[in-house]
Amino acid sequence: MKRIFKLAFKAVLRLTSPVRRPIMARVDARLSALVSGTVNARMMPPIIEALAVSGHRLERIEATLARADRSVAELGGEIDLVLNGLSREIFRLQAQVDGLREALREDARDTVDGLSIVDETGEDLPVRRPGVPDRSRVG
Repeated sequence: MKRIFKLAFKAVLRLTSPVRRPIMARVDARLSALVSGTVNARMMPPIIEALAVSGHRLERIEATLARADRSVAELGGEIDLVLNGLSREIFRLQAQVDGLREALREDARDTVDGLSIVDETGEDLPVRRPGVPDRSRVG
């Protein structure tokens, strides 16, 4: 009995398939439209709102990055100025040190051998003596 019903049902399905396919396609399209309309109506406003908030945050981040780029450029210019001034000062001090060394060498050549005194800093400094003529020499 079950077999007879099964064969009859299959025969009816085969005979009605040319009519059934377009009807099923319309029903499927209608259900898809209803589901997508419902999902869009309920889900799109929160998604659009979240996208607007994300866009605003992205604009703020871009503005912050632009300010950071400007400050980095300004900082680079200031560092260049400081380093240029520092190098000029180092060259000036090196020239002063060289001049002082040369002056000390000249002073050392001018001093007479022998006596030295200790100044307040505790360093020995050579004492200049006027050249005394050698009267005691005979000859």
